This record gives sequence, C-alpha cells and structure tokens, in this order.
Amino acid sequence: MLNDARIRAAKPGPKAYKLADAHQLYLYVSPQGSKLWRMKFKFDGKEKTLSLGPYPLITLVAAREKRDDARRLLAEGLDPTVQKKLKIKANVEASRNTFEKIAREWHEANSHQWAKRHAADVLRSFERDVFPSLSSLPIAAITPPKVLETLRAIEARATASEISARCRTIVSVLQKGRTRPTPLPCSGQIAPKV
Repeated sequence: MLNDARIRAAKPGPKAYKLADAHQLYLYVSPQGSKLWRMKFKFDGKEKTLSLGPYPLITLVAAREKRDDARRLLAEGLDPTVQKKLKIKANVEASRNTFEKIAREWHEANSHQWAKRHAADVLRSFERDVFPSLSSLPIAAITPPKVLETLRAIEARATASEISARCRTIVSVLQKGRTRPTPLPCSGQIAPKV
C-alpha cells in the first residue's frame, strides 16, 4: 500500500510507471512528471480504467474514497466510467441553467403580454436588483435564504407590494427553470415600508 511519502518521492522516469495501492487503485507517473490516480476494473468482461484525478489535487485519502465509491457502483451493476460521464454532463447542464439565463427566457416569453414600458421596467428591475446576486448561480443552487437576502437588499427603497411582486416573479422564474421547484416562503419575511 502507498503512503504520502512514497508518492511524493516518486520521480519521472524514461517511461511511465505505476505505483500500486490496493483494490486496483494505482498512481500513474508519466515521464513528464505528472501523477494521476487511476483504478483498473472489469465491467461486462472487459478491462477498463477509471481516471480519478491528479495528485496532489486528489490526495491519497480522497483517491481511496473515489475508488471505494467506484467499487460500490460496480457492486450495483453500474459502470463507474459511464456514471462519471453522466455526472459531468449533469454538472455542465446545471451550470448552463443560470438564474439570469432562465429569467431572460421567462421575460422574453412573457413580455409580449405587457406594455413595452412595463416589460422594460421588469427587465431593468432584474438587472438592477436581482442579477447582481443571483445571475451566475445555477437554478438548482438558489435557496430560499438566498432569495430572501436578495429581496432584503432592495426592501429599503421599494414598497411592500413591489417586493411581493418581485418575490412572485422570482418564484415564477425558478419554477419555470429546469429543476424541481422549491417553495420560497417570502410572505411575511420582508418588513413593510413605513
């Protein structure tokens, strides 16, 4: 089994080589000096390799945890390389569905129902009040406390009815997003303007 001192001491050679750990986990050392965690396994009778990440970014402990996760997937009859690709694809898709993207799609889909001035006011309100704190967040990462924080930042200059309308608008945008809707309890959370 490997230890951190042995990993740090591994130097590049004229050819790539492997330092074995346990349960098919090994460290691949390239001639250029990069050290990559990999795991060898069989799935459907074929030998495969799962890349777990570079050392030292992925520590020995983390590499062993990733190996154990992969072994659990294998025990469930799932190919860890396929599951890794699916997870990457899901993460990419989630990062594409930012609040700003979904809000602009929502605005475009609904603005034909409004007067031009109102449509412009709604978009300007998003750009001024909401996008600075929520625009880059994936829809799935937006939580009720984050929405409340955004609304509280504008409550000093807006009326309670404006805040309530903005809250409903944000909830509407979130529910039209590509994620499970999360009820956002805004009612009674914002102090009325006196």
